[in-house]
Amino acid sequence: MLKDKYKIFYLIGFFAIIRLVVAPLFGLGVDEAHYVLYARYLDWSYVDHPPLVGWVHFPFFYLLGTNEFLVRLPAILLFTLTSYCAYLFMFQITESIKISLLAVLALNCSFILNVLGLMLLPDSLLLLFIFLLIFLAEKIVRTKKPFDYILLGLILGMMGLAKYTSILLVPPLIIFFLIKKRYDIIFSPYMFLTAFIAVILISPVIYWNYTHDFISFRYQSGHVFGTLAASAGNFTASIAAQFGAYSPFLFLVAFYGFFRSMHSRNDYVRLSVLFGGTIILFFFFTSLSERTLPHWPSIFYLLFIPIGAYELALAQEKWKKNFLYLAIGVSLILMLFAYMEVAGKFFTFPDYKSPFRDIYGFSEITKKADEIIKKSTTEKTAIAVTNWTMGSRTMYYSLPYHHEIFVIDQRKDQFDVWQKNEPLGYDLLFVNTYFHELNIEKYVRCTSVENAGKIDIILNGAKVDTIEYIWCHNYRGVKF
Repeated sequence: MLKDKYKIFYLIGFFAIIRLVVAPLFGLGVDEAHYVLYARYLDWSYVDHPPLVGWVHFPFFYLLGTNEFLVRLPAILLFTLTSYCAYLFMFQITESIKISLLAVLALNCSFILNVLGLMLLPDSLLLLFIFLLIFLAEKIVRTKKPFDYILLGLILGMMGLAKYTSILLVPPLIIFFLIKKRYDIIFSPYMFLTAFIAVILISPVIYWNYTHDFISFRYQSGHVFGTLAASAGNFTASIAAQFGAYSPFLFLVAFYGFFRSMHSRNDYVRLSVLFGGTIILFFFFTSLSERTLPHWPSIFYLLFIPIGAYELALAQEKWKKNFLYLAIGVSLILMLFAYMEVAGKFFTFPDYKSPFRDIYGFSEITKKADEIIKKSTTEKTAIAVTNWTMGSRTMYYSLPYHHEIFVIDQRKDQFDVWQKNEPLGYDLLFVNTYFHELNIEKYVRCTSVENAGKIDIILNGAKVDTIEYIWCHNYRGVKF
């Protein structure tokens, strides 16, 4: 019989092994490919996000090389630490190994949290940092040691290097100290040291934006708030996406835990309510203007799926406990099934209806593009795509071939920073997909347009995508 104190390592290890096995068995997604390119084009910051996700990729990329397994290894390692922190967090609340293990199990059954535990996104970093922030805030209230203020500055700075929305966590941190009536902490000289350290750490982001016309700040404000025109449809779609993405059962568990915790006097729970509540309310508000992607409010679900599991486990009503076991059991089965299908791709879907179209076939697509370009007698050749989502994966999977990649669109984004040369005068080989099909002759100005071939991306006998390769000889710009 396993000793209780080791059970958490077996639980975390079980899920880590699954992710390690599945990691190399499917292609990179849009965001994954984009963020690993941060390491390829190392910089102080980027248009889309602060630099930490790229900095984490950097040592793996340059020391070990790159493939699907190595790209996903940092996220897998991070989520094992996050799961262990979740266990320590829940044990401080429950003082029960059994309930803490159950809470971590529930956390690892959530669909989108598994995505963040497998694919390195900026949010994957924040999931670990939020627990460290809670531990430090609670410890400062108890001990008020100077070194803890230094650690607090480091954590806040690292969060600022991970994602811009981490600034939302500063007001609830101050509110927590106010609730505790610890004005001595807020106005302590050491708190100024905390702020100074945090600002020093995020100074690369400020410097980069200063030298790039603050493009990142402008991009993020427009990205989050959209048009500022309220839309019930956007709000409903955002909630529905979260309902499905975190598992419908665990979605309900999380909100049950949140509302049950509103009046808790436990400092760990209070901090969770303040941090998680701020995040979910912010994204509820912004979803009125633009649809919220499911992983954006992940901090809320990270905190309240475990807390909700704890509240249901302690409930007097038998149906509530049964609902918890049902929520975990069904979510676990569906999550394991999803891992099996992503890894094995057993099912056949109708032509162009495959859910794998974003993560399948790009190595084949870029290999064919390389073969076509090698037949060209022109010196200035490059691959071109007309959509940024195609751009990230085309750039990543073209790394072995050393071709220039141009994203030809009207959108100002990271590719405009990475593309050091102007495409004017190049012979561009446009990669046209079934889902992003454009009439290249009508879209861009060229001396001549020439079809260069076509391939079908096939999976289990069905078409996932169809790729057309079209030469634009002597590219002269976009027509509209």
